[in-house]
Amino acid sequence: MSNWRSVSPAWDALGRTNALGAVLTRADGELGAWDADEFFATGVADAERFVAGLRALVPTLPHSRVLDFGCGVGRVTRALAEYFGEAVGVDAAASMIERARAFDRAKRCLFVANDSRDLSRFESGTFTAVYSRLVLQHIRPGLVKRYIPELVRLLAPGGGMMFQLPERMSVDLDRGVRVVRRLKRFVPWPAVVQWRRLKCRLSGPSKASQMTMFGMPSRDVLALIADAGGRVLDVRPDNSHGCDRVRGFEYWVTR
Repeated sequence: MSNWRSVSPAWDALGRTNALGAVLTRADGELGAWDADEFFATGVADAERFVAGLRALVPTLPHSRVLDFGCGVGRVTRALAEYFGEAVGVDAAASMIERARAFDRAKRCLFVANDSRDLSRFESGTFTAVYSRLVLQHIRPGLVKRYIPELVRLLAPGGGMMFQLPERMSVDLDRGVRVVRRLKRFVPWPAVVQWRRLKCRLSGPSKASQMTMFGMPSRDVLALIADAGGRVLDVRPDNSHGCDRVRGFEYWVTR
């Protein structure tokens, strides 16, 4: 697979049919309808929480430039612009970037479409803060292993980063007949990936079921951070991926 869109072909279509609902799904995991003001208000709350965490963990952090990795339509990017001199949002789906630019009428943010397997378009150490939430869980582990070191590379010395990721997800953990669910636990991981891709292709373009979910053991995440030269400041429990039976975490990192 050469790009993000190969991993989840539906994201660009979702960006054109229901971008807000795709970014923030309903409590049952399906797409919903959002009022734009209410939608972006959730980004304000998330940005406030992120900045508060940075202030507690990296009090000397300069608020010069922040990266929102997997920004979607700029839900959090726009709010981060209130705290940083420059806010940059990057996403693989061109449709999401188009919507983000349209919503940003004040032109306070820079939105970049990037469907590469890396972030080489950005120079190392050029962001004092990096934010990524509800993003890496939709990218297959092979690519996550590339992106986490890339995010650490982009972080300036003394900067702060937070990203969220669940532990490894099993196939359709909460759906289907109980016996079938149990059998799926023994399916080899490559078959899991292929099954999810097949479901994605068979689903309609507006279905949340196309948003495949992945994860990674925390020990592997911590190793990736360390090998890339990052230092973990905190690991906090997080269940925003929506499955109480699978642990998730926020990783707070500096360089």
